[in-house]
Amino acid sequence: MHPKQIEIPTKPIRHFLPQSLTIDSWRNVESFFIDLKERTISSAKDLEHWLFNRSELEAVLGEDMAWRYIKMTCDTANPELIDSFNFFVNEIEPFIAPYVNELNIKLFDSPYLKELDQDKYRIYLRGIKKSLELYREENIPLLTKISTEAQKYAVISGAMTIEWNGEEITLQKAASSMKDTDRNVREAVYTKTQERRKSDKNTLNDLFSELIQLRHQVALNAGFTNYRDYKFSELGRFDYTVQDCYNFHQSIAKEVLPLAEASDLERKNILKLDTLKPWDTDVDVEGKAG
Repeated sequence: MHPKQIEIPTKPIRHFLPQSLTIDSWRNVESFFIDLKERTISSAKDLEHWLFNRSELEAVLGEDMAWRYIKMTCDTANPELIDSFNFFVNEIEPFIAPYVNELNIKLFDSPYLKELDQDKYRIYLRGIKKSLELYREENIPLLTKISTEAQKYAVISGAMTIEWNGEEITLQKAASSMKDTDRNVREAVYTKTQERRKSDKNTLNDLFSELIQLRHQVALNAGFTNYRDYKFSELGRFDYTVQDCYNFHQSIAKEVLPLAEASDLERKNILKLDTLKPWDTDVDVEGKAG
């Protein structure tokens, strides 16, 4: 029997947007939103075709944004990649939001909506309904600000390095030393890593404080008393409640935490340590080199 070959996926053929579309300006994108906004829908078939076109537009934009983010986080020191991400956040996303809201309204105002397969579109439609409830024009600049500020964390953390054995290494590479069988090595690298992180403590605290204020204002604007409840709705958590999450946390503390503590105690005993430290949790207990 021949081993099953892996099929490399190919990009689906576009039916609404040109294959060669380059998202380098809002002007290149807006015409497609205008088409969807102004298109006449005369039947359920028209409406479903309209939904397919809208889905393609949103998928292409979402993929473009995702690749900008991925590339930026892979090389946080590259200003061109940071600018590319910020361009989308500042020059594309803010203009999308009002159109998306108008398209949501157009969908729910359509007399042909009830003729669609309600079971097929149930999850999608309840998400659209929630988006309509949450939309506030005054939140658009705040959400843009949140996106640009949040990406600063990746830039700050990505720039963190330590010197080890005469070499400047990233914290990700330093983490591999937590598997070193020499405990002195593990402790030294761990200490250097924490000291490096601590040097950016105030910068990160200020960043997080600003994000908390911005997110809280977004929640207040949308009629919520806190960002947690706003985000719960925005993420479409329809099938479980905040209390369900608390109950889950309590069950973890009751059932899983004792198992974790027992595992740590076993590790401490096997390693013959008086006290288990953070730099002892990744090393192989049988002394195998990492």
